[in-house]
Amino acid sequence: MKELYKPFVSKAKNKKYSVYVMKDNKKKLINFGDKRYQQYKDKLGHYSSLNHLDKKRKELYYKRHGKTKDKNTAKYWSNKILW
Repeated sequence: MKELYKPFVSKAKNKKYSVYVMKDNKKKLINFGDKRYQQYKDKLGHYSSLNHLDKKRKELYYKRHGKTKDKNTAKYWSNKILW
């Protein structure tokens, strides 16, 4: 079994990464990042060919989706690893 809060390459269709989190006292798998879309910068490097490095697009992404500090959400992990 994988470590909690440590992202790894996903096996789910069209998802870049997965991470196990504790939610409601249970270990839960969260998939995040769509392989069909670019990201600002992939910090793990597996999908760095999809990096666009466009600060304006990054800004607009955060305006649309916002930020969160809840480690148990796909939004948190997408922000941390891909944006």
